[in-house]
Amino acid sequence: MLHSANRVLSEHRTDGSLAMLTVDLSNAFNLVDRSALLYEVKRMCPSISLWVNFLYGQGARLYIRDQHIWSDTGVQQGDALGYLLFVLILHPLVNNIRYNCKLLLHAWYLDDGTVIGDSEEVARVLNIIRVNGPGLGLELNFKKTEIFWPSYDGRKLRVDLFPTDIGRPSLGVKFLGGGGGAASIDAGFVSGLGMKIAVNAVDLIGILLQLFDPQSELLFLRSCMGIAKLFFGLRTCQPVHIQESGLFFDKGLRRSIEDMVVCGGPFFGDIQWRLASLPIRFGGLSLYSAYEVSSYTFLASRA
Repeated sequence: MLHSANRVLSEHRTDGSLAMLTVDLSNAFNLVDRSALLYEVKRMCPSISLWVNFLYGQGARLYIRDQHIWSDTGVQQGDALGYLLFVLILHPLVNNIRYNCKLLLHAWYLDDGTVIGDSEEVARVLNIIRVNGPGLGLELNFKKTEIFWPSYDGRKLRVDLFPTDIGRPSLGVKFLGGGGGAASIDAGFVSGLGMKIAVNAVDLIGILLQLFDPQSELLFLRSCMGIAKLFFGLRTCQPVHIQESGLFFDKGLRRSIEDMVVCGGPFFGDIQWRLASLPIRFGGLSLYSAYEVSSYTFLASRA
C-alpha cells in the first residue's frame, strides 16, 4: 500500500485536482456491530456460522467488583477469527466505495484505508464512510483521518468539500502509527520520521540496561527491541533519506552491545562491532546494522 501510494504521488504530484485520504476508524475492532457481523458470516462463510453464533450470539458479562457491564459489540481480543470477522464487516463498505467511486488507488489494511483520486471522488468516499459506516459499527476517527496532496487547485480549497476538523498535513502523511513509513515527496519529512523512529528505538534500548542480565538483554535486542523496531521504516523509506537515522540507531545499538560484552570497559572496537553484526552461525550475535541493511530491505520490499 505504501509503495503504491508513493508511486502514484510521485507520478501525479503536480495534478492539483487530486487528493489522498488516509482513513482511520475509531476503536473499530471493539465497536463493530455483532448483528451485522453474524449476518455477513452466515452469508459469506456459512460453514462457520454456527460456531461464530455460539461465540458472539449473545453478550458476555464483564465483572467490576460487585458490578458488571455487558460486552455485546466488537470482536474479542485474542480470537483467532477476529481479523476475518472484522474484514467481513468492512467488506460491504469497501465494495460500496469500489462500485461508486472512480479512484487511482483504493486499498485497506484492516481499519486503515488509503484512497487517492480526484478530490470530488475522494470527498464522495468520505461521505460513504460517514453515512454507511455507523450502521456497521464503523465510525470515522477524525483526529487520525487526513487529507493530503502536494499541489492544489481551486476546487479542493472549497470549504464544503471536506470536514473542517479533518487533518490537512502539508508535507506528507504517516502510515501505521509510530513505527510506520511515510507517503511524501518531501525528503525532510521522510528523514524526520525516520529519525523519530530511531530515537524512540534507542531510548527503548537504553532501558534494557536496567535488567542487569546480558543474556536477557541480547534476547530482547534480537527478537523485538533492536532493529525490529525499524524494519517497517527501512522497507518503505528510500535509503538516501534515512542514512542519518540509521547511523544514529547503530551508535545506540553499539553502546548497548559494548555494555553487554565488556560492561563498558575497553577492548570493544570496530572489529568487535563487525563481529557482533554477523549471523550466529558465523560466530556473531545477529544484531544487524540499520545503515547496512537499509539498501537491500527497501529494494526487496519494493520488488
